[in-house]
Amino acid sequence: MTEKELLTKAAAAGIDHAAIIDAQELVFKFEFRKYCEMNQCGNYGKNYGCPPDCGTPAEMKAKALAYSKAFVLQTVWPVEDITDSAQTGSLKKKHNQKLRSLMKELSDSGLEGLCIMAGPCSICSPCAKENGQPCNFPQRTASCLSAYGIDVVSLCEAAGLDWDYGKNMVAFFGICMM
Repeated sequence: MTEKELLTKAAAAGIDHAAIIDAQELVFKFEFRKYCEMNQCGNYGKNYGCPPDCGTPAEMKAKALAYSKAFVLQTVWPVEDITDSAQTGSLKKKHNQKLRSLMKELSDSGLEGLCIMAGPCSICSPCAKENGQPCNFPQRTASCLSAYGIDVVSLCEAAGLDWDYGKNMVAFFGICMM
């Protein structure tokens, strides 16, 4: 599939902005992992896509860099209050649904990749981890950019995307490693 075809599919899936960069352009800053460890989202140790279960920072970096390209996907949403986690959380869920839909379409056409999402894996609700069960879909589990330690500002610079749209807009990111 050509780059133009991928970008067209992203637009058709409702992705606002997309770009393809070399995987080597990703900047990993493992200090971002502290946000996971501080358990700000409440999923640390409760979701197979989250630390510590997803892997060490070095393992996550190696997993991402096993691919040659990063298909960077961004959705941008208007919000009344960017600090309202209920509002931004529902938008993050919509963002991730768009990414999952696009990933399924790409997979159905023969293009497999590693999905890096905004927020924790949400294939199963609740995650089987919460019930002490093994992961139901280990091949489809997705971790967030923080779990990988990916620097979003550097990602945006490499992809030619904005990351700050002002106080009444929120942007979410995902990456399909190919």
